[in-house]
Amino acid sequence: MIVTDAKLRTALLASLLAACASDSGGDGTDSGTGDTANADSSGGTTGALPEGCNLYVEPSEDDQTALAEAFVDATDGMTVCLGAGEFKPTRQLTLQSNGITLRGAGRDMTILDFTAQQTGGNGLLVKGNDVTMQDFMVRNTPGDGIRADQVENVTFERVDVIWEAEHSLDNGAYGLYPVQANGVVIRDCLVAGARDAGIYVGQSTQIIIEDSVAHDNVAGIEVENSTDAIVRRNEAYANTAGILVFNLPGLDVKDGKRTNMYENDIHDNNTDNFADPGTVVGIVPPGVGILVLAADGNEVHDNQVANNRSVGVGLIAYSSESGLFEPPNDPEYDIYSEGNFIHDNTYTNNGSDPDPLLSLLTGMAMPTPDIVFDGCFAADKDNTDGALSNCVAEAASVRFMDADLCAQGMGISTDVSLVACSHDPLPTE
Repeated sequence: MIVTDAKLRTALLASLLAACASDSGGDGTDSGTGDTANADSSGGTTGALPEGCNLYVEPSEDDQTALAEAFVDATDGMTVCLGAGEFKPTRQLTLQSNGITLRGAGRDMTILDFTAQQTGGNGLLVKGNDVTMQDFMVRNTPGDGIRADQVENVTFERVDVIWEAEHSLDNGAYGLYPVQANGVVIRDCLVAGARDAGIYVGQSTQIIIEDSVAHDNVAGIEVENSTDAIVRRNEAYANTAGILVFNLPGLDVKDGKRTNMYENDIHDNNTDNFADPGTVVGIVPPGVGILVLAADGNEVHDNQVANNRSVGVGLIAYSSESGLFEPPNDPEYDIYSEGNFIHDNTYTNNGSDPDPLLSLLTGMAMPTPDIVFDGCFAADKDNTDGALSNCVAEAASVRFMDADLCAQGMGISTDVSLVACSHDPLPTE
């Protein structure tokens, strides 16, 4: 059911006419001014339009129609408010206008439950620019939770996406899923249960992911083929891997770089991988805190990295030499991780029970070091100024390994002085 400004004006006009009729010889009863609730055809009720809302929708017997109509009626700049309770849409919902705010009554009060969804690849698809979503939950989408596709300036605040089935291949792949977006803010959100990445930003620029929680996903937070991301003050736990920063081949954007990861709490990411077989994320072993793959110029600092049983921080190339990847069929793709800076993190009890894949790659049964580099580098590039070097500046107690997987060094080394260098810090705003 929907309340609109126009409907309120109509109700007000009707009440005024009724009042006039009363003054002209009626029974003198006060007919009201439109502030009381009115019954709708489905048996529900609608009250006055809440402050700051242009459209208002409450749960009803036909949530799909009510929500779809509201989203179609929402023109540029409007605020669409969702009442408390459970909505049960059966098809994908799409927001196309610009400048829309979609606001619920609270993340645990307004719930869009897609358990009975029949069609559509997402629960909610955002196609408009300058869209803000606040204070509601999306639950049990067969596909992705909320996708924002090729947009400018999309914001998620206090939005939860969850799948109630634990670690299920039937869950949707992505929770919050902006892709090819310029200007992304994900703040104080929660995602649990995604069979790929809970909070995912792909092929995008100017990104902030902050003060959010990701748990019981394959990847908690993933920044893929994206540039200038800030990932800060988040908690990632009980995922297969806490935070991933990837560049993958075959995509329109190939050179994601400069993710600044700091003040995150990345702990106990030891869930068995339940991703689709054959995907890149599907080969990530359980027990990974942070993994950087073929991405450049990233900074990892001032994080708490604890109890990730395979490794605290891994830095690898998309190289077939490691046996993990096939040679990429993309001549413009750079397989190497270069110019990354890892410093001033706190590591506790990482690598204590490594996945067999980590043991194979490092040649160690247990424990694996806190930080593992694969040791692969582009021998044909000029690195005279050190800009391409991967640097580590950690406390002396932090364990490090260069696994020399591409056989370009002198074999496996734990000498952290080989990577003792620094890069200029990335911006924090």
